[in-house]
Amino acid sequence: MKNTPPGYTVAIGEITEPTSFPSLAPALGSLWWTLNALPLGWTQFEAYRYFFGPGAVERTEAFLARDGRLQLGFALLGRTRLISVVPGGGGLAQLAVAPLKLVDSPEVAALRLDGSGAGGGPVSRYRRSA
Repeated sequence: MKNTPPGYTVAIGEITEPTSFPSLAPALGSLWWTLNALPLGWTQFEAYRYFFGPGAVERTEAFLARDGRLQLGFALLGRTRLISVVPGGGGLAQLAVAPLKLVDSPEVAALRLDGSGAGGGPVSRYRRSA
């Protein structure tokens, strides 16, 4: 991770825009907020709660120190999506914990994560898989 620009960039492949943060805590908080709004099944929800819930900064720092990046896959809308956390900038700048900016596509619009439907805040963990 030498010569890496400061900060961290997070994204949910084909769901959010890559977004850069000056530190890891707000990056993971924003990623977790956004994941909470997705129609994940129970197993996926619990797996990502481990990665991005309480204690996430320490766990992610260990992954980044060992592997240089954290990449996790999950199924949504019939396809595998990639969640990524990488050191350095390069995405949209964001300072505080808030939902990540969604990609402008009909597929993402169908998820209704913009506050007009299911999204906006955490959803029940007793939901069906998409």
